[in-house]
Amino acid sequence: MSKYFGTTVDDIFNSQDKRFRAEGSEGMNAIFAYDIQGEGGGRWKLTIKDRACATEKLDSDEFGDYSVKITADAETFVGITIGKIDGTEAFMGGKLKVDGQIPLMMELPKLFTKYTPPQKDVTAADILATAEARFRPENAEGLDITVGYDLAGDGGGKWTAVIKDGKCAFEQGLRDNLTVCNIVKAQDYVDLMLGKLDPMVAFGAGRLRLIGDMEIAQRLPKIFGKYEATNAEAAEELIMLKRTISVDMKYSTGPAMGKFLDGLKEKKILANVCPKCGRKQLPPRESCAKCLCGVDDFVEVGPEGIVTFCDIIYYASPDPLTGEIRETPYGALFVLLDGCKDREALWHLLKDEDIVDIERGDRVRAVWAEHPTGSVHDIIYFEKVR
Repeated sequence: MSKYFGTTVDDIFNSQDKRFRAEGSEGMNAIFAYDIQGEGGGRWKLTIKDRACATEKLDSDEFGDYSVKITADAETFVGITIGKIDGTEAFMGGKLKVDGQIPLMMELPKLFTKYTPPQKDVTAADILATAEARFRPENAEGLDITVGYDLAGDGGGKWTAVIKDGKCAFEQGLRDNLTVCNIVKAQDYVDLMLGKLDPMVAFGAGRLRLIGDMEIAQRLPKIFGKYEATNAEAAEELIMLKRTISVDMKYSTGPAMGKFLDGLKEKKILANVCPKCGRKQLPPRESCAKCLCGVDDFVEVGPEGIVTFCDIIYYASPDPLTGEIRETPYGALFVLLDGCKDREALWHLLKDEDIVDIERGDRVRAVWAEHPTGSVHDIIYFEKVR
């Protein structure tokens, strides 16, 4: 079975029933037909009815009745599903075709959680296979040594690293007269390399034995770079530098927002009150948006309130500073906190577990960070009062 981006088409369809979100199919009665062409493809039907999903792989070219049919080659389908290929670009470029009730395509993110390729268990052989790439010649200058790895148990074996003239080569088996030899169980070696087992604890407990030149043994972490666990089947390497834009200027929140943030440190939600119209502002502003007069009086509201509006987001926009995209689906709501009235609602996030049954008029309460710091993140989200 052909793999694309480390995933097969069968992998995706075999996981459909587990990833199905019954709450997202309320009132839906539809059949999704998939014609996945090329090597590794096939034909499937997904029947959504009565808050249930049935997945069927077809043996013939005939689909029978369907609500919408999706046609794509196997690589495009897998790439779109795991987020490696943009679905809109594939559609506009003709690599993804949709027949039937096209609006139903927009419902798919509500019906299934995102497919995530399973992570391959890391083995000692996986780690040692990356050792030559992790070799740092600048830290091995002048060395002419052999380093042995005698790994016992499942997934174990014997290997020798030959370091000479600023180069490193690995070979099967143990050479005679090793400079230093690591003797450890294969699983303990994996845990050591992944940071799950402390080297000194392993050494003190006798789970790790070092024979030979101890000075060389102590230099090994510098001779080889740190092993980073990745999905061994992911062929694409992405290089990314995360950086928040820094501008050489200072921005003040102002006295109104500053007082609001200070109140969060004490787990208080403060609104300021217009002296003319009496409306409360959340978050506070220095002047009333209606009367255009200064607003200096503050009152505590909440932390419970009534949901006036809630939206479940299935397509998240990227953060303008970091480019990151929030995991979907997530809930955003307006809360009319106790002590407020009319349209004096506060926008915030909803607890993920409450998405399935939140309704307008439900009571919710603020959930606070364990150690508030005067940040907008001091209120983690609002949860439904049950």
